[in-house]
Amino acid sequence: MAPDVVVIGHVALDINVFPWGVVENVLGGAPTYSGLQFAALKQEVGIVAKVGVDFTEKFPPIYSRLGLDTEGIYVAGEYTTTFENIYDEQGNRTQVCKHVAPRITPEDIPSRYLDARAFYVSPIANEITPELLKFVKRESNLVMLDPQGILRVISADGRVGIRARDLSGFLSHVDIVKLGREEAIVLGGDVEEGMRGLQRMGPRVVIVTRGGEPTTVLSEGGLVRINPLKVEAKDMTGAGDVFGAAFLTRYLATRDVLRSAKFAVAAAGLKVRYKGPTGFPTEPEILEAVQRLT
Repeated sequence: MAPDVVVIGHVALDINVFPWGVVENVLGGAPTYSGLQFAALKQEVGIVAKVGVDFTEKFPPIYSRLGLDTEGIYVAGEYTTTFENIYDEQGNRTQVCKHVAPRITPEDIPSRYLDARAFYVSPIANEITPELLKFVKRESNLVMLDPQGILRVISADGRVGIRARDLSGFLSHVDIVKLGREEAIVLGGDVEEGMRGLQRMGPRVVIVTRGGEPTTVLSEGGLVRINPLKVEAKDMTGAGDVFGAAFLTRYLATRDVLRSAKFAVAAAGLKVRYKGPTGFPTEPEILEAVQRLT
């Protein structure tokens, strides 16, 4: 039986450096943050990712214990994709990449996953290709893409930067695209026109999140901005993937872009009150928080 949603993207081992201290060997990446948020919203979730032998040595079968389907997780090589994330007081992040796992290919996707209602694709280090998106896209499903890992450039010393590139080959197979504050560079100086340019490449919905600033959503209904939930943010790591999981879950249920975006804004706001991969909000908690959005 197919899961409701399949998450595609590498697991990350994060070393998070905050102004208040260092936290090592934290699980990150879309399998962690979107996968666990989908599970908190009672979705059946499949994971497609590659990890290293170091992952099996440091962690028990944690994802399956938390209710995720792990048939699509493969051990390939010695190291799991590893980042050092350095945050300043404003939540801005500097990244250094220590290791990168092998690329994900269409052959890595279990055949029963192909009947899922939706795919949430969120690479972290150029591990997906347009061919992979084409392979999973069906008329009957939804594909949502966070292109952060497509836009990342890793220098010889491991420093991670963002560069603008042509996304048309990817977006022609996507229904929804979500960009974070760092990836918004691809939009150019005119954000609204940049979003319309991405929409012309294929997605019906284009979303730009900006941390503590308003989220911008472009769809057939026009352009809207949604103010963030007012909370004391303790850890912004994974907020984008929590947003993505919440949006896709609600959109699958309602096909209402605005309601889904508000649901996602509230979910991300609730999550960042907690450090690390904990504190994933439930549907009742999110719906209550939506009422507090201004």
